[in-house]
Amino acid sequence: MANRVFNETQTYRGTWVAYLIILVELPTVILLSVLFFQAEDKTEMGFALGSVILVMGAVLIFIFSIKLETRIDNNGVSFKYLPFIRKWRRWTPDQIKSIKVIYYSPITDYGGWGLKGNSTTKAYSVIGDKGILMDVGEKKKIMIGTERAKELSQFIEEWKEVIKNGS
Repeated sequence: MANRVFNETQTYRGTWVAYLIILVELPTVILLSVLFFQAEDKTEMGFALGSVILVMGAVLIFIFSIKLETRIDNNGVSFKYLPFIRKWRRWTPDQIKSIKVIYYSPITDYGGWGLKGNSTTKAYSVIGDKGILMDVGEKKKIMIGTERAKELSQFIEEWKEVIKNGS
């Protein structure tokens, strides 16, 4: 497994979250457009329509810009969560006390998706209910979401062997 690397990128594009946002925004824009054409005071209604379209567009662009990137290689486990965490955060193999792929309940275990946590546990997820859980010592755990749990589980087992054997 010399120099093998696991890379994963997760976004909201093409997920139920993106479709839900579009399903909420599109009828609102259509309704306001109909009201705009029926309004006597087009200036005020045009301002309202423009404001709503601007805010909805900004929300959609923001949601689509969220990206969780994960990388596991011989140097350790790294991730960044754009636009919130722009620089790679890395834990070297000697910092990681244990690592495993888990199934979790996003709502009950971490309070939902996104950046969650407290002083002892941090969770970084985009969507789904699978992730890697790392114990990084000092009573601190890090959970990073994944959509490729089966592949990641196999990779981590091989990765632990390579790290243990010092190859």
